[in-house]
Amino acid sequence: MSHEEAFASKIKIIEVLRRSTTPLIAQHIAKRTHLSAQLVSYHLSQMVDLGMVIASNFEERTIYQLQNAYYDERLLEDLSVMLIPYMQKMSKGMDFSQVKVSDTEAVTRNLFMFLRLFEMEIEKSSRTVDMSTPNSV
Repeated sequence: MSHEEAFASKIKIIEVLRRSTTPLIAQHIAKRTHLSAQLVSYHLSQMVDLGMVIASNFEERTIYQLQNAYYDERLLEDLSVMLIPYMQKMSKGMDFSQVKVSDTEAVTRNLFMFLRLFEMEIEKSSRTVDMSTPNSV
């Protein structure tokens, strides 16, 4: 499975969980996403490990729900307000002459790569600075 397919599957799972008014079992998510139960379980396991989804036991079954932040439309709006100008600035510095996808997709994929690099920088800095200790003012 490619990274694109895995990402698309996770987005489908997130969409189903966002629309649901109650936590769901993996089989119900699989039916609603038209993905195999095995694939949904695999992605849910990863999503729990990453803190995106909460797994709970209920009547001898594991049920899943998104973290509350995923239900907050304002967070998505805030992210758009922050990232769209950044993406526009990024696209001005890009040469699209060799791109084989749409310009929007190229910028979006590059943004994901920049975010991954940012994550790596945070990991490096957290090794040198204890981020759990509040700064003295």
